[in-house]
Amino acid sequence: MEKWFIKSGKSDINFDNLNLSNYMKKILSNRELGTAENVQSFLNPDISNLHSPILLPDLIKATNLIMQNIRDEKRIRIVGDYDVDGVTSTFILCKGLRNIGANVDYKIPHRVEDGYGINENIIDCAKNDGIDLIITCDNGIAAIKALEHANNLGINVIVTDHHEVQYVDGVEQLPTAIAVINPKRSSSKYPFNGICGAVVAFKLIQQLYVINGKDEEEFMNEFLPFATIGTVCDVMSLVDENRNIVAEGIKKLNETTNIGLKAMIEACQIEGSLDVYHIGFIIGPTINSSGRLESAELSLELFLENDYSQAMVMAKELRELNQKRQKLTEEGYLKVDKLIEKYELDKKLRILMVKETSIDESIIGIIAGRIKEKYNRPTLVFTKSKNFLKASGRSIEEYDMFENLGKYKDKFRAFGGHKMACGLSIDEDRLKDFIVDVNNNSNLAKEDLVKKIYIDSVVPLEDVNFNMISDLEILKPYGNGNPKPIFASLNLKIFNFSVLGKNKNVLKFDVSDGKNVRRGLYFKNVEEFIFELGNELGLIDEVYKIVDNKNNSILVDLVYTPVINEFRGVKNVELRISSMRVSKKKL
Repeated sequence: MEKWFIKSGKSDINFDNLNLSNYMKKILSNRELGTAENVQSFLNPDISNLHSPILLPDLIKATNLIMQNIRDEKRIRIVGDYDVDGVTSTFILCKGLRNIGANVDYKIPHRVEDGYGINENIIDCAKNDGIDLIITCDNGIAAIKALEHANNLGINVIVTDHHEVQYVDGVEQLPTAIAVINPKRSSSKYPFNGICGAVVAFKLIQQLYVINGKDEEEFMNEFLPFATIGTVCDVMSLVDENRNIVAEGIKKLNETTNIGLKAMIEACQIEGSLDVYHIGFIIGPTINSSGRLESAELSLELFLENDYSQAMVMAKELRELNQKRQKLTEEGYLKVDKLIEKYELDKKLRILMVKETSIDESIIGIIAGRIKEKYNRPTLVFTKSKNFLKASGRSIEEYDMFENLGKYKDKFRAFGGHKMACGLSIDEDRLKDFIVDVNNNSNLAKEDLVKKIYIDSVVPLEDVNFNMISDLEILKPYGNGNPKPIFASLNLKIFNFSVLGKNKNVLKFDVSDGKNVRRGLYFKNVEEFIFELGNELGLIDEVYKIVDNKNNSILVDLVYTPVINEFRGVKNVELRISSMRVSKKKL
């Protein structure tokens, strides 16, 4: 079940001086940009509009300490994280510091053996190795106890992070460190706090390049692609500074001279110009695969590699790891989905919590996300980890997972997360009561579990043409905070129906309003299509006739994004359909 809504972004923007179509004005109003000036900046992203690094809290302190360590020839260690943002931020810091003469190495914690972020064991190893300064990236803001340990051992620490700052009884809790660079600190004067860990690292190196009189263009060419990958893969909102970074960063990425990055692009068989899709769905998962199944340092070593033949060996290994991860994920997803099919998804089971101990803990978050998407319910997937259970959760907008599950943190060994996702550890004998309590105390209503489709604008089919698609190009890059425009067209007939793909999960057909015809592509299993549309009609046989091209009398409404499809030099407008229903004449 799903409901369709037309977005109604409130806006007092004066569009008079902007030569824009009505649907473009509607889309920009839905982005809630506030003013015509903001619209101009949004439509014309420029790298020159980046905020000054020195506005970040403690950044000057950090650069002073780093330069003193370089002059004194002291050892520096970067401690990163095993996800894409962690790997890219570690690369930026490590390579950037080496470029200005620092004696620096790195440590990325192992997902299973070390867990997330810096810990006392990592600090003890640093002490034994004669490290004088630790710089964290994409972690550290919550490592209060660990950094107290570093302080007691006489190791200086600089924290670079972008995660939420902890508060106790309304008082901000910062770790013991020489500098804590985080735009979310209460004292921060930085104009935009939505940057990722890689961008925080990028800003620190940018200021160090200024201090050392190094070339700014050289800096941007080398590091902006990695700040862009971190931003996209950490699902940062592509507004304000992030939009400028990604818009320019994609250009730099397509021109990169980084040997490892070029090898990864070749190993992944990416052809043509890279865009946000390639970053988010090919490059990012390939980087992530090392941190999930092996060590994230494999990806980092690739980006630091200078020999292309060796880089290709490493890139192919990562590609194979990602393929293995995809296979394990699909197998795990099918196991979990099969368990859920046995459940009665009624009012008592609003939050899905499934235990499948055969699944590797590194992929339970991906599986939870896919299950959540299918059933539109908050989902936690549990698996075995040592002598207890680990879970990863993904939520829907109507359910604050961190707040609601945080009420039971006395039952957990560990717990962390935010509104839309969480991770936790729990003893197995506590799981059953936990599931019962969470569902019994859930305030989710039945209507909260209905999937909501938000549409930018309803447009007649004749308006969906090359000119429209050309107009939409200016909205790129798309991503979180700036999604692809979603349109709806109503009361259309389906004909020329065909089923593509070895799994029969690509549906191709034409649609018409009686005067205009457009080609539609719907990524949906044909049996699911027949069942969903037929159920709504109450006439499964009639939908079979549509599929067999024996009946086109049923009117449908479509939700889609228009694209240009080019095949053998011929370009056509195509509707990439995301949802469909039997026509009700109006929304």
